[in-house]
Amino acid sequence: MNYPTTRSSLLERVQQGDEISWNEFYYRYSPVIRAAGAGIKFNNAECDDLVQAVMLKIFNRAQTFVYKPVNGKFRTYFARVVHNQAVDMIRRNNVQKNLPGEPIDACDPFDELFDSEWRKAALAEAKAELRLRVSDKTFMAFELYSLQNRPLKTVAQTLEMTPDQIYVAKNRCIKILQEIIRRYNEIDGALHLEI
Repeated sequence: MNYPTTRSSLLERVQQGDEISWNEFYYRYSPVIRAAGAGIKFNNAECDDLVQAVMLKIFNRAQTFVYKPVNGKFRTYFARVVHNQAVDMIRRNNVQKNLPGEPIDACDPFDELFDSEWRKAALAEAKAELRLRVSDKTFMAFELYSLQNRPLKTVAQTLEMTPDQIYVAKNRCIKILQEIIRRYNEIDGALHLEI
C-alpha cells in the first residue's frame, strides 16, 4: 500500500473488523476530519457530526473496500469522503432551514486545508516510527531538546545524560527522521513533508 501515514496492514485489519485497528484509524484520522470541518466553518458539534458521518461511511465500506494504488492515493479517496460528507451535512442543514443550497466548490480551500492536516498526521506517524527505532531515552532527549526546545542543561539533568549524549541523540534522531520523511515523500510526491 502506497501511503505513509498508515502501516501497510491497517486498512486490511480494519476490513476484517478488528476493533483495535478501528480505534487506531479513528485516533489517526479524526483530527484531520475535525480540522477539515473547522476549516469550512463548522462549529464543534458539527465537526463531531462530520467525524461520525465519515467514520460511519468508512466503516460501512470497509468490508468491500479494496485499496488499489494504481487508482490513486488513499489520501485522495479519504479527502473525497470527508468533502462529500461535509457537503451532505450542509445540504441537509440548508433544507432544514429552508435555505438555498451552497455546496462547497472546487475553489474552496478544502483541499489545501485537508492536505495540511494530512501532512500533520504524516509527520506524527513519522515521529511514531522514529520512536520505535530508537531507545526511549534517546527519543525523550530528542523530544525535549529539539522539539520542545527545553534548555540543554535541564534535559541533561532530567534524563541523567551528558550534554554530549543529548547532542548525539538529537543528531541520530534527526538523521533517522529525515530518512523516514524522505521515504514518505518518495511514496507520495505531493506530500512535501519537512522536519
